[in-house]
Amino acid sequence: MKKLLENWKKYLLSEKLMLKPGTNGWDLYGKLVAEAYKNAPSYDPEAVSSFEALGPFTDKMFKQIQSRVDIQFVDYDPYPSEVEMCQDAMQNGVLKIWTGGTEHPIFDTELNAKMRAVHDYMTHCQRDTDFTLPGEIAAFNGHMKTVPEAAREALFTEVVGQAAYFINYGKFPEQKIVILKGFDKYNVGSVDGYDIINKELVEK
Repeated sequence: MKKLLENWKKYLLSEKLMLKPGTNGWDLYGKLVAEAYKNAPSYDPEAVSSFEALGPFTDKMFKQIQSRVDIQFVDYDPYPSEVEMCQDAMQNGVLKIWTGGTEHPIFDTELNAKMRAVHDYMTHCQRDTDFTLPGEIAAFNGHMKTVPEAAREALFTEVVGQAAYFINYGKFPEQKIVILKGFDKYNVGSVDGYDIINKELVEK
């Protein structure tokens, strides 16, 4: 685990994004994901096991990160952007994590906050990805390679689903226990019912 953390960038800088910016690229993809998240039920029993599989990984990685960075949980949004967040983490050794909006049907408040800390440090700060949708996709692609197979559907909902909703609707969504079907979790950008032509989504 320690070796994985230390070699994070070496492991994960090879992903190529399948779509390009623009109306029929990531913008359309984000709208489709956001709509799917919005229309999904709050709780699907079939998704529970995938979310539960995230717990042990999150605890282990949080302990590794905590040995390097002073993680502080706060009740306000501490950073205006990922730039300030990662400067604080990488230069000052401090990472502040907002605890708002942490009501979760599976994770307790502590585990949910730990999940944010792991995601922000390992995929945004160490990989230098921003909070745009392509940035979150790149972060997901990296994060996905480290979690158990069973947890990957849940990770997509937690990272891509929530980011797409926030970007398209302008507010943090209800945290749902669902699997967003129709979206390829390994080739992110592929959607059922669409072809990818010149890195744009074209409805079949």
